Formats: sequence, structure tokens, C-alpha cells
Amino acid sequence: MIKKFFKKINEQEQLFIENELNLKPEIYDYLNAVVKLDSSGNIISCNQIFLNRFGFNEQDLKNPFFDLLLKDTSSKVNNYFENAISGKTQIFNAVGFPKKGKPIDLKMILIPIKSKTSKEVYVILKDNTDLQKQEKKLNQFIKMREAFDEVDYICSFYYDAINDFLYFSKQIADMLQINPQSTFTPSFNHFLRYVHPEDRERLRDTLQTALNKKTGFEIEYRLIRQDQTFCLVKEQTGILLDKKGNLEGLVGFIQDITDHTISSEVLKKEKQMNILYDNPDVGIWSLDIQRGRYLDISNGVNYITGYTIDDFNNGLQWSSLIHPEDLQTYLSNQPKLATGNIIKHQYRIKHKNGSYRWLQDYVIPELDNNGNMVRLFGLISDITEQKALEEKISFMANYDTLTKLPNRYKFIETLDLLIDQYADTNNKFAVLKLDIDGFKYVNDTLGNQAGDELLILFSNRIQKHLTSKDMLARRGGDEFMILIETIESIEALKILINKMIEGMNKPFNLNGYQLYITASIGISTYPENGLTSLELMRNANLALHQSVKGGKNNYSILSHSSSIQSYKDYSIARDLKKAVENKEMTLYFQPRVNAKTNRIIGAEALIRWNHPEWGLVSPSEFLTIAEENGLITEIDDWVLNEVCRQIRNWKNNSINVVPISINISAVHFLIPNWPNKVATIIQETGIQADDIEFEITESTILSNSEVVKNSIFSLKELGIKISLDDFGTGFSSLSYLTQFPFDLIKIDKSFIRNMHQSDRDLHLTKSIIYMAKGLKLRVVAEGVETVKQLKILQDEDCHEIQGYLFSQPVPLNEFKLLLQKKVLPPVDAEQKAKQSKRRHYRLNFPSPLEADMELVSIAGRRMKLGVSKVLIEDISIGGLRFISNLKLPTRGDVIYQFKSEILGEFITLKGSIVWKEEVNEDLMEYGIEFNINTMERASLSTLLDSFNILLNNGTSLPPYRKVSVAKSQYFK
Repeated sequence: MIKKFFKKINEQEQLFIENELNLKPEIYDYLNAVVKLDSSGNIISCNQIFLNRFGFNEQDLKNPFFDLLLKDTSSKVNNYFENAISGKTQIFNAVGFPKKGKPIDLKMILIPIKSKTSKEVYVILKDNTDLQKQEKKLNQFIKMREAFDEVDYICSFYYDAINDFLYFSKQIADMLQINPQSTFTPSFNHFLRYVHPEDRERLRDTLQTALNKKTGFEIEYRLIRQDQTFCLVKEQTGILLDKKGNLEGLVGFIQDITDHTISSEVLKKEKQMNILYDNPDVGIWSLDIQRGRYLDISNGVNYITGYTIDDFNNGLQWSSLIHPEDLQTYLSNQPKLATGNIIKHQYRIKHKNGSYRWLQDYVIPELDNNGNMVRLFGLISDITEQKALEEKISFMANYDTLTKLPNRYKFIETLDLLIDQYADTNNKFAVLKLDIDGFKYVNDTLGNQAGDELLILFSNRIQKHLTSKDMLARRGGDEFMILIETIESIEALKILINKMIEGMNKPFNLNGYQLYITASIGISTYPENGLTSLELMRNANLALHQSVKGGKNNYSILSHSSSIQSYKDYSIARDLKKAVENKEMTLYFQPRVNAKTNRIIGAEALIRWNHPEWGLVSPSEFLTIAEENGLITEIDDWVLNEVCRQIRNWKNNSINVVPISINISAVHFLIPNWPNKVATIIQETGIQADDIEFEITESTILSNSEVVKNSIFSLKELGIKISLDDFGTGFSSLSYLTQFPFDLIKIDKSFIRNMHQSDRDLHLTKSIIYMAKGLKLRVVAEGVETVKQLKILQDEDCHEIQGYLFSQPVPLNEFKLLLQKKVLPPVDAEQKAKQSKRRHYRLNFPSPLEADMELVSIAGRRMKLGVSKVLIEDISIGGLRFISNLKLPTRGDVIYQFKSEILGEFITLKGSIVWKEEVNEDLMEYGIEFNINTMERASLSTLLDSFNILLNNGTSLPPYRKVSVAKSQYFK
């Protein structure tokens, strides 16, 4: 063993240490300071303990040892050293002097070492003051080593890293089953031959890392015995360094943990199996196929099924317990077992008490050498609660908890499946969106519980008109979706919808009240209105908006071939996302003037879309779609940035600047830190906060009043004025005027338009102005078109006027000219209408002529669209002038056809729009240039001459499709 740890010590030194001191040198190296001297008493080497205990460094070691440590060169010390040199071990006491600190009472042992070339002495220094502690520690160490030497499964070793040799204790022979009498001092690579191939690289890397980092390690690996079996060992290793900190080798232990690991695993598995076997929620069974008997059935099987092993061995068939609906699937899986495949499936069984339970079943087959199935092993678990939870979660995810109807997600899922099913067929279906009219009133007056009951009654009544293949879903609130799986024709669909509306006209009996409820319905059809669920639902929503505009208890079928407006709505919805990406938007500005001086004191920025087919599209035609598609914030952000940038340009060019108001959607007020973003835009563009104003509607406040209020106050702190738009419509509440810090209110144009005709609208307008003054709010009247309206507003001291009387919305260049004018004269729309658009003779109808207009072609592409009603104001052989609520493009390659009746004769005329002008915000006036041949022109001239003669000479109007109601009322 001595050679294994201190190869440089000669035999004499070994003999002394073993026989006289009964200690091994590694123990001295661990407990005591050791110094090696040459024949002159100079230090050759020392261990780290010597340096640590006495505080010497490498430079100090150049001094003679006894001068350095003992400060004594007396003849007595020299005699001890001379005796040691001559070959006699010397032991004596002396006082040592550390470099720092108090002197130490030492016991010094001088051990002679002879070689062929020199004489050297080992000096072992023991601190007498700690002798008792060391002896106790030494005895413990000796006992530990003796114990290790007696343990068969622990082997100690030393690795000489310099010469690459391993020295093992005797136990290594038993571990490797090699001859214990032979010397086994392999190199590390030689030792690796006894290591399992899969573990060799890992052990090599671990050792190399330890040597590089000079640290010990722990590792488990397998050793291969002579009989090719292997044992699992655990190695624990420490590092050995010389006095300079250089690596000498490793020392450690290798422990055979094979039996311990196996027994531990067996006990662990046995414990787990016992737990599993006794678990009532898990059943274990095994079946002998050849004998047809169950070999084992755990307590869990009895608990889950209610039956014992005796019941099954006495003729009870497992298949007889399976739910009839699951039996066929169960039986179809059984042949897989004969080929050695494991079955994993879920099904229901009937418990002995009559209840049904869901099982998770694993069946594992055992085959013999011939491939015949001899046994089955199975494990069943009761998953009834899991299934119930899954069903509950599935219901909550796919169904509305109040009405028990499918929700929006389930509706979309079903819709997508139907689209896939109909993809390569000619089948059609319809998507309906329903909105209960005035549902908020029911909630507010009768309470939410009554509202919930009404939703249930409403859905039950609708369901009666649907087939089992159709689907009624609740989207949320008072909105419902219907999927009509098959439609034979649009007419058949209309019949079904009319039945629904008739059914809703009957009163709902609720808590002693009879409630009359109506609904607005929007319909889109597949594939005409879309090929995806998103397109179909978006277009159904678009049709719903059209239905709401048409009045309550109404429906609208979105068919882009049904009319020009429907086709336009369809193409706008289709092209909007691309328009935002391609920046096809532009800004128009409509000035606001002082009601007394006509001076421009502000303006409203209005977005327009320069559509490639329809020309300039107004915001009322596409912003609702933008909100549905999530594009509204991007559009609003663009308007805000563009307005701020333009104000900066005007200021740079010394143009008179007035505050520009911007319409902001409700979504922005719900975005965290949005006011901070506004402040950043103002700062980056270099304008002032009072250069812009924000307009919001009452619906914005309703969306989330507290959040909106916080945002409005933050904007006010920046210095931005806030105006309440369209006041008097919707759910107007006077409390908003006191709760929110508004600067202006804008009276909705619907009141202004009818002031001189309706006493009700006149008094409402006067009341709004009077109330605003009392609250110190400025008032803006929107939609002012005539001098009569202006006069009424001036008499009531309305502050500001906005409308076509002073200017329609104009593009940027025209607005710059208006700013330079500063003052705008009123131009009455009634007087303006009297101005001629043509220089040649025309026939003016006393009352407009009703005509059916059809869009025939666009850029040569034939269009098959339905007709739209228009009013013809006048006509000549070259063209006509008509009024419409449609916004149409001025394009020579868009051809329209007009059909009407004059003097009992049907006429058909074709042409294109060559000019247009806004009558007001709702109506447009167009000029048509005819595209007809000479014969058609001559026939038209004769007809018009005849009509004119009768008109001038007769006592009554000649017969024609006359419209007597006001234009605004006609198109309402």
C-alpha cells in the first residue's frame, strides 16, 4: 500500500512508518507538517500543511531549515541532524517560530533516507499542544481505514496522474473477478477496458475535467467482470497537489452499489405495485387465454365494476357490461391483440348497481414463440369524473350558459365545417345575424333577470322555425346568429325570415308583462357573399347595419347582385384592408364659421377613400366595416398624424391656422396610455395642443364610461378641446354634460334639417342651445344648408355653423384657399339648385321623374346587378340630371342604364356620369351624358317635345312616373 501512495519514499522509510509509528504516510500528510532536507539541512520540499501552519513562502524556504524554524544552531540540534544523516531516526522536542504569531511547542521526528547518490532526511513536525486532538482524530481515521479494508464492496485507490498509473486495494479483484495474487496497476486507458462501453467516454471526460480544474468528483458507471456480467459502482474522488499547488494525482473510493440499487428498485417497484393493486380507482387483471380463466383481479376491478374474480370466472362476460353504444367500437378493436398490439381505448360499462361509468382501458397481449396469444394483462381506471369535467369544460367553451345555445366559437366551427363540405358543390346556405330592437330598454326598466328570461323565450321562439340541421347560436348580449344549412332560393329564404318576424310580433309574457319585441336581421349567403366564415359573418353584420338603417323589425339580404349599393358595399368590404395597406386614404376639410361674422374659426377633418372603382368613398360607407375588421385604430392614427403634419406645414408657410377637429373612435379611449401617444405625436410634429380638437359620440361614453372619462381628462390636461358629436341622438343623457369636461356640443344635422318644417325639431334645437349656454359650452350646428336655417340659429345665438351653406368638405388645396379668404359667404342650396348645368335646351319636370337605374358595365366588364331607384330632375337629348342617395364615381367607362315611363311610353337610356355634386350629406346630384345612337336620339327628341307641348298647353300634368314627396323623404 505504501508504494501506492508515496512512490518516492524508500523501503527504510516505509518500514519505520509502518512498524514503529503504525501510521501510513498519507495520514501524516493529512495530519502533520512534513519537510524534506538534504545533507546540509537545506529544504528540498515540504507539504502544504507546513506552509499553512508556519506562514512561510517559497522565498523563505531558501534559508537553512533549522535557522528558519527553530532559530537554533546549537550543537544539540546539530547532533540530532547528524545522527539522522548517519541513518538513525531521531525524535525530540523543540520550539518552532512561525513567521507570524506565537512560538509552538513541537515534537520533531527526523527520518533518514538513503539513496545511491545522496543522503536526505524527512522531518515530521507535530504540534504538542494539539497532540491529544490529533491522536483522537488519528485513531478515528485508523478505525475508518481498517473498516474500509474489511468491507468487500468498497475499494480504495490512488491515481498517479504524472506517470498514469492506478493503485487499488485488494477489493478490486473481487469487483472485476481477477486473480487477487497478481499485481494490478493499470494505466487509466487500460482500466477503461473494464468499464462498460456506454460509460467509457463519460468517465474519461469526467476525469479529464477533474484534472484540468483540480477538483474531485462523484460518478456512477458499470464495470465488466470476467464472466461478462457487470456491476454498478459509485466512485468518489479527491485531488492531491504538491506544495506548489501542482497536480500529483487523485485518491478515492470505488463502491459496488449493484445489489443496493437493484434491491432498492425492487422494493420501490414492489411498494408501487402494492399501492397500485390496492388503489380503488385503478383495476389490474390478467387472463389465461387457453384456460379461459382470470388469473388475477385487483381490488380496483371490484370497486369499479362491482364484480369479483369469481363472478368473471363463473361465466360473466366483460363485453356484457359495455354500454350498447360503445360495444361495436370495443369489439372492432379486439383483433389487434392477436397481432401483439396494445389496445388503449375509452368506453362506458354498467356497474353492478346499475350506474354507468367511463373507463380508460389498457390491454397488453402476451404471445408465445409461435405467435399465439396466451395471456392478456389489463389495467382499467375510472375516468367518470374526468369525463364529466371534460364535458363541462367543452360545454362552457362551446355553449352559452344562459340560453344553452351554441356560442360564437361553436358557430364558427360549424360554419367552417359546412364551408368545407360545400366547397365542391352547388349547394348554398345562409348566415343570419339578429339584433333585438330596444333590448337595453327592457334591461333598464325590468332588470337584468327579466332581460335574461326574455333572451331564453326569444331563442325558443326562433328555434321553432328552424330545422334540426340548422343552428341558432348566441353571439353575446342581445345578438344571435343563425345558420340555415340549405337554401333553395332567395325567395324561399325570405319566406322563412318573414315567418320568424311574424312569430316575434306576438307578445312575450314575462313576469305579468306583455312585451312586444322586434328584431333587425342581416343575411349573407354562401358562396355569393364569401367563401370563409370571416367574410360571411362580416357581410351578415354589414347587412344588419343596412337593416337597422331601414327601421326596426326589418331584414336585409346582402346580395352584391341585388343592387348597385349592395355591390358597392360588398366591394368596399372586400378591398378595405388592402386600401389601408396601400394608403389609398385622403383628407377633406369642412370649415366651421362664426354664426355672426361668417369668419372661419375651425374645421373638421374628414377621411375619404379614393377607391379604384368607386372614386371617393365617404367614411359612413367604410368606417363601420373598419371597426368590424379591427382596422379603425390604424385609420384613426393615420388621420391624427396627417392632420398634425399638415398643421405644421401651414404654419411653416405662414397660412392662417384654425383648430382642426378629428373624429376618434371609442376603441382608442380603451387603449392604455393612448393620451401619452397623442402627446408624443404633438411634440414630434411641433404643433400646439390647442391646434387640434377631438370629437367623440355618445356611444363612445357608453362603451366604458370610467375608462373613457380618465382618457378625456388626460387629454384635457394636455390642452386638447373635446366636443360631443351628434348630440340629441342615440341614448342622450344630460348627466354626461356635467360628468365629462366637454368644450363643445354639436347638434345633430337631423334636427337642423327639419327646423323650419317641424316645431318639435325647432324647439329641441332651441332647448339644446339654451342648455349649452347655461353650462358654458359652445354650440356647433351641423348640416346647415339654407339661409332660413341660418337665420333661426342666429336668432338663438348659436355660436358656430358647419354645413353646405358655407362649404362642403373640400380637398387640401381648396381648403388652403378658404383659409386665406378667412370669411365665407353663404350659398343657399335651394338657389344653387336653380343654376343650370347645361347650356342647351332641357325639359324640367315639375316633380321628379322616378326611374330604375342599373349599373351595366365597368371598364367593359358586364355587371349583372339589380336596379336602384333614382329621381330624374331634367332631361334633354344629350343627357339627364338625377338625384340619388348613392355615392357613384365620375368615370366614362362606367355605363348606367335608366328605365322609366313618359306619356305611357317606356324608355331605356344609357350613359355615363360626367359630373356630380353633393346636395347635402345624404344626397348627390349627377349629370349623365347619353351613349345612344341617332335613331334613339330622334325618338327621345319627339317624346320630349310632345311632353313639353302638353305641359305648356294643358290644364293638368302629362302622365309620367311622378314623385310628389320631398327628395329627402323619398330616399329615407
